[in-house]
Amino acid sequence: MKKIFLIAAMALLVCSCGKKNAYTITGDIAGLGDSEISLLSDMGEVIASTTAEEGKFTFSGVAEEPSLAILGIHSLPAAIVFIEPGKIEISGDINTEITVTGTEANDNSTAFAARSMAILERYTTATSAEEMEAISEENTCLYLETIDENLDNYFGLFLLTNVTNEMTGQELLDKLDAFKPEIRNTHLAEEIRDFAEAMIKTEEGQAYTDITLADVNGNEVALSSLVGEGKYVLLDFWASWCGPCMLEVPYLVETYADYHDKGLEIYGVSLDQNADDWKEALTDNDMIWINVMAAGDAGKEAQENYAIQSIPSNFLIGPDGKIVARNLRGEDLKAKISELLK
Repeated sequence: MKKIFLIAAMALLVCSCGKKNAYTITGDIAGLGDSEISLLSDMGEVIASTTAEEGKFTFSGVAEEPSLAILGIHSLPAAIVFIEPGKIEISGDINTEITVTGTEANDNSTAFAARSMAILERYTTATSAEEMEAISEENTCLYLETIDENLDNYFGLFLLTNVTNEMTGQELLDKLDAFKPEIRNTHLAEEIRDFAEAMIKTEEGQAYTDITLADVNGNEVALSSLVGEGKYVLLDFWASWCGPCMLEVPYLVETYADYHDKGLEIYGVSLDQNADDWKEALTDNDMIWINVMAAGDAGKEAQENYAIQSIPSNFLIGPDGKIVARNLRGEDLKAKISELLK
């Protein structure tokens, strides 16, 4: 009899947790008709799918933790939905605008989108570089202010991923710690924390992390094989499809030609997916230094260890194995190398 009561009590506990974290999504979208729609995770995996009836549909489930989903219509992304306990409503017109409301994260996301769009419209009609810069700074401030206003919900955490380039690693960690526990303990928060810690490890004065990747001939080359007394090594993350990266190549070629004999080495890490494109770029642009490709798990680990979120990104490593400069661009690269190897 005690066992029966125990099982009943456990069932009641499970039911109560389910109700506590339950969510319902109701949609009414003009022009949708009887289309098949789906909820996708941020990794593109199908969470749920259904068929609308005259534009109306319903999803329901239990949010084990707050998360982000994409509403897919005809296999195309139509709206961002923050999955959290409560009643979420999706409305609008398939040909104009779809809005998501009903819970704190979704309400605040919709309000933010309207404010940000207004700033973007002003940016596209700006008539001077100064005006564009001022509007860009205003948009960054909007992001930072909105994050502080949403430290108790997943939307604020999502916004934080958009401004990581505006913050140091320690600032990111401090901001994460400001979120309430159920938000800072999510998978996304864990990813941001790992990224922030990697940022800290790649700041000036920190020891470099070794990388071993394959060159054009399939031979593995370690970054550590270049680092040593009398040498400065530029660790450069790039790709042939990256316009800004290719604009930097002439400066790399010139600087390497002038200072290689004096102690400059370059370890280029390509993020290309197509090896032929990568090799063609090396040949066409006389990139004769050590070049490897960030393929497989080793390539992914290299990007994670150096907190690579965008390219071009580079790190100048000194003879003692410590990072002496980051993201040197154009003439600044040659000036820094000249200063160090004069």
